[in-house]
Amino acid sequence: MKCANCGTEFQDGKLFCPVCGEEVQWVPEYNTVETIIRQRELQEKALKEKKKKEEQLQREKQRQEMARKKKKRKKILFSCFVGAAAAFCAIAWFAIYQTQYNSFDIQMAQAESEFSNKDYKHAMKYLERALELQPNNAEANILQAKIYLVNGEEEKALATLLAAIETSPDSVSAYGELLRLYEKQENYSAIKELMDSCIYSNIKERYAPYICSLPVVSLDGGVYEKKQTIHFTAMENGTRIYYTLDGTIPDENSTLYNENLGISLDEEGDYILKYIAYNAKGIPSDIGTESYTIAFKEPNAPRITPASGQYEYARTIQVFVPSECTAYYAFDETVTTNSTKYTGPVQMPSGEHIFSAVLVDENGKVSSPASATYVLYE
Repeated sequence: MKCANCGTEFQDGKLFCPVCGEEVQWVPEYNTVETIIRQRELQEKALKEKKKKEEQLQREKQRQEMARKKKKRKKILFSCFVGAAAAFCAIAWFAIYQTQYNSFDIQMAQAESEFSNKDYKHAMKYLERALELQPNNAEANILQAKIYLVNGEEEKALATLLAAIETSPDSVSAYGELLRLYEKQENYSAIKELMDSCIYSNIKERYAPYICSLPVVSLDGGVYEKKQTIHFTAMENGTRIYYTLDGTIPDENSTLYNENLGISLDEEGDYILKYIAYNAKGIPSDIGTESYTIAFKEPNAPRITPASGQYEYARTIQVFVPSECTAYYAFDETVTTNSTKYTGPVQMPSGEHIFSAVLVDENGKVSSPASATYVLYE
């Protein structure tokens, strides 16, 4: 049986067309004009629908092709973008690298960072570039010296620090590192020379423990008639003083000053005192010099009583002796230190006699003699 609506053939007994769902007409089929026209319309309709489907299919294929081409273009554009971005990044990185490579501050910061991390090899690499940019930079030279010291290269460190001070004589840090290196080497004379050459008060104040001041002597040089004892003042804790009295240059092998005893000049003569101090760190001071002459003055002639004269009865003769002196006396001869020692009043002898006496002080100086003439008639 055939469907009158869509022309689909199907078995008899169906009430509706299985394709278009049209109700089946149970009447004989006649090829009337209306039937023919209807069939043509259906055929044209079917052709149109088929053509429409084909057009839709073609448009879908075109859409998919356009989508594929668009996707491909996107991939190409994305690849170009990625390439351009990579090129830009490479150029930017190179520019940054060049900026950093030619920046002293950046190279120095990298060197300090590596040094703090104890990566001395890389620290030196950055530091060498920093010094290429600023060869005379004190901080860079100091850091280089520190790396040398870590590596046990003291001579290189010493040369670097000396160069740093020469180019930057006001660098407090450079002085500090060099002083500590000299102290480690126990090169105290070099410390003194370094601090003597420094003209900056702030550096001297900062590193005052590395300077040994010359102590103050209690007695100015000159001529003295008595024994003298010399002391030193203005001594810092831990300071040692060595001295000589014959003009030779003192050092730590010379006589050590004892502040309880002082330095005694107890004999006549000329003395050239030279002295040097060493502070608690062992750093020497300048050498001080004073010249002294000790020329003891002889005591005055003694006073004798009674005075010269004639006496009718015996008197006792007395000599006034200062506490620091000894007296000697003689009758009718020149008195010397070999004469009789005076120990108390002497009885006046009968007749006419000359009594003479001298004083000898603690320094052995002998006075001029004093004399008196006595005439005793009994």
